[in-house]
Amino acid sequence: MEADFSETSLTAIIKETILDSQLIGILDAGMKLSAIPFHQYMTLCLYHPDFGYYRAGTSRVGREGDFYTSAYVGELMGEQLASELSRHAKRWFAEDDTVEIIDWGGGTGRLSRQMLDAWNIEEVTDGRDNPFFLTVVEGNPEHRRLASLELDSYIQAGKARVISREEGEGLNFGEHPVMVVANELLDAFPTYRIVQREGKLWEWGVAWQEGVGLISCLLELDNPRLKNWISDNHISLMDNQSIEINLDAGDWVADLAGRLEQAIVIFIDYGDETEELISAHRMDGTLMCYYQHRAHNDPFRMPGEQDLTSHVNFSHIRKSAESQGLQEQWYGSQKRFLVESGLLEKLVSHTHTDPFHPVVRRNRAIRQLLLSDGMSELFKVQVLLKI
Repeated sequence: MEADFSETSLTAIIKETILDSQLIGILDAGMKLSAIPFHQYMTLCLYHPDFGYYRAGTSRVGREGDFYTSAYVGELMGEQLASELSRHAKRWFAEDDTVEIIDWGGGTGRLSRQMLDAWNIEEVTDGRDNPFFLTVVEGNPEHRRLASLELDSYIQAGKARVISREEGEGLNFGEHPVMVVANELLDAFPTYRIVQREGKLWEWGVAWQEGVGLISCLLELDNPRLKNWISDNHISLMDNQSIEINLDAGDWVADLAGRLEQAIVIFIDYGDETEELISAHRMDGTLMCYYQHRAHNDPFRMPGEQDLTSHVNFSHIRKSAESQGLQEQWYGSQKRFLVESGLLEKLVSHTHTDPFHPVVRRNRAIRQLLLSDGMSELFKVQVLLKI
């Protein structure tokens, strides 16, 4: 199928990479062209050092970006997470003077600021200092700049810092207990795409066709890790069914878990279990693209200028975490997580008619978090522990 193609600063780089490749892709019409795996294409689109979506020095979240996160629906997501982290800290790390909170992939710092504000109120109410020091780990340079502004007062007070992804990968976790929050991080890892054709599994690739541009093709499935994952998980697809396999997300989780000593880890993302993600109603997989708050399914439109993402396989994440000593404590929908954390108790009866009154806006944010577009059911929360 021909792509809705438009060139960007990254297009020439991708084209050159494809033409230099030794891999041969097969088009539906039988034509053979040089090609690269879709995973490599997605990596270039998202993480090319100069023109990648998450590296190009542009804010990607909020009104001026391409998508919102739950942190942009009032202040409530951060408040509920702060409450849950406090509860876990009191249960597991009560004897420790310092607990480091790491907001991994923390974006513009909005969620971190909400948590810090909530703990600040908690300190005033309880009359004692909380043990938390918060670190935002963020790869996007513009997001780091905005996060530093968002958290400026806490940074000046010695309660927070903002660091790069590379600095985050070098953190030493042995000194204090750690609580990691990763909100919509795992879906940002590049993914492999597999398809069944006439009883044979293929890997989706990307080729360059003159006069057309970037186009999908089939590659022989030669990657041994993909083959092993498919075999180990007893994957069976229908003819013409595609799925995503996110080995990178699993690798990152296993690496993180292996470095942690005393820790709580909370993943929040849209996704599901393996059985759901390979079910018959998902013939085209879950790959989606986002540009200016509009979703579509053409990954070749504006390379490097749009977000590419797929659903997180929480079965895979669970196995990766448990392989390095993290044990799942809780798993369920974001809606259930918020309800069990007491969000409904924050609804307030009122007689205000002004839709912009703070009480009205807060009630509306609660309803939006729980009910809007069914997203709170699609999003899952996974809580893991290592002691």
